[in-house]
Amino acid sequence: MQIESFSVSGFRSLAEVSDIPLRCPTVLTGRNDSGKTATLAALAFLLRAHTLTTDDVREDAEGAQIVVTCTARLTETEQKHLDLGETIRLRRRGAAGSRAVYEIEREVPREPLLRNLDESLALGVLKDRAQMLGIEPDGPKGVKETYLKALRARAVAEETVIDWMTVADGDLNLPEYFHLSGADGANLRSQLTQALRITYRRILSEAEFTERVKNLEEEISLKLAAELEDLCDLIQERCDGYEGVTILPIVSVKDALSDVRVMADRNGRRVNFDHVGTGRQRQLNLAVWEWSNRQVSTSVQEEAQNGLIIAYDEPDTHLDFVRQREFMDLVRVQCANPGVRMMVATHSVNLIDRVPLENVAHLRLVGGQTAVERLATHDDSDYGQFVSRISDELGLPTSAVLFERCFLLVEGATEKVAFPRLFHLVTGRRLQESGIVLFDSGGNTTVLTFVGYLRDLGREVHVIVDHDSKKDHPKIFEKDKLTARGITSDHIDYVGDPNELEELFTDAQWAATANESWPRSDHRLWIERDIHDLRGTGKFSGNLSTLLRDGSGERVSKPALLSNLAQRLRSRDEVPEVLVEIFDRLAAE
Repeated sequence: MQIESFSVSGFRSLAEVSDIPLRCPTVLTGRNDSGKTATLAALAFLLRAHTLTTDDVREDAEGAQIVVTCTARLTETEQKHLDLGETIRLRRRGAAGSRAVYEIEREVPREPLLRNLDESLALGVLKDRAQMLGIEPDGPKGVKETYLKALRARAVAEETVIDWMTVADGDLNLPEYFHLSGADGANLRSQLTQALRITYRRILSEAEFTERVKNLEEEISLKLAAELEDLCDLIQERCDGYEGVTILPIVSVKDALSDVRVMADRNGRRVNFDHVGTGRQRQLNLAVWEWSNRQVSTSVQEEAQNGLIIAYDEPDTHLDFVRQREFMDLVRVQCANPGVRMMVATHSVNLIDRVPLENVAHLRLVGGQTAVERLATHDDSDYGQFVSRISDELGLPTSAVLFERCFLLVEGATEKVAFPRLFHLVTGRRLQESGIVLFDSGGNTTVLTFVGYLRDLGREVHVIVDHDSKKDHPKIFEKDKLTARGITSDHIDYVGDPNELEELFTDAQWAATANESWPRSDHRLWIERDIHDLRGTGKFSGNLSTLLRDGSGERVSKPALLSNLAQRLRSRDEVPEVLVEIFDRLAAE
């Protein structure tokens, strides 16, 4: 079984958190106390790796129930065993102090009494169901098969509905759950125990142990059952109408490993690693993770049908940049194993930026409850990959899309190289300090798809382009194209009189820039008149580039023109008034 995504209801701060993806890897991020650890614990509950406590149950949870629901893919063997298709919805629900149950969503008879008609039902139960439904079976009345046959015949003719049906734990080949935490260094024994348990189970599955383990489990089960015979008699006495009660204990030697202790010699004395300092614990954790990777690789290859889910809880805590990079290398190797799915709860921008947008789930608190924000929200996974590709092409890291407050779209490279300097001169702050991400269209109309995506996420998008951009790139920069993608009119600025941004700057500023960056080959100085004569005679930037190239003998690109000019400016007063007004507005929002 391979789990694709899961949803949580009623667990701690997770009132209703839906469709958290489980990929290779999924990065789970958000502020402190936003619910990252709770999300991992809810996933552990789904996989039988967490026992519910009273602290897990929300006071407002319906019926004090916790429900974790997943979408999963079944192997061919599982499909045949469960009589289901490849994709299913499975859930586990329960409450503190009670037995949690698994349920699968499937087509069943509308009448509840006609469901779960299997051999495990007692004869008395089958008789009661037949009587309530007015069914008079043919055949001997003291035989379960008589009633099962009659009830099943009615079930075939009954109208069906899609509903949740209980499924026995033993019928499910759930993935192994492997939890590793970097937040609590003192948790070494727990992490090592989990890592060792994977290897322990693999060893017990080897041919030399399989038969011996099976015989031992059966022998212990029979002895336990014999001890319970008196209880079976008491149940029959206290419960009228029930006969042949049996209790069959299920013993699993594979689940027996419970703890491990780490000891070593240091300076002539025996040291228990439970009592070493935090720094040493961090070194030990890294060693455990590296060793675990080898065990994961071996175990998953040998038991690929069950799969493995690895959960890292803040693994980057106290790790320097180099070790964060080494950790991501480890993640990449682990995720390359067939059957592995992974979730990494982290604050690290370095880790976040190493996964595509569709693999990030951002948790945030809304009214004291956790909500999940997907960076690729479309149901079609191809859309998420498409958006990720666009963001890569635009040079926007995942963390920028996740955390920055405002996105500034410009036409091309000229604005990208000049605006950071001009913005700093006007506001005294850098774009990054103000939470502003600058990106350019590159003349690609797909940028509008990305703009619409940002607006769907609730991000602010501003546009600053030349007046003539509406003519040069009408499919991108016509106002109706931008507003159709959710950008409001007050967030769209067309600059340059009559055509271009370069025209905003004075003849004196351009002449000074030309003399410094592209001096004339005849050793004369560029003068304001040289620049003035270019205005109103066509494309100003093109004319200027040609003039300076011919006069200096050097190549002059359009981005270099404005970049060199911007670097010469020293104060806010030297920036054109229209840009001052726009940048002040951007910084204030």
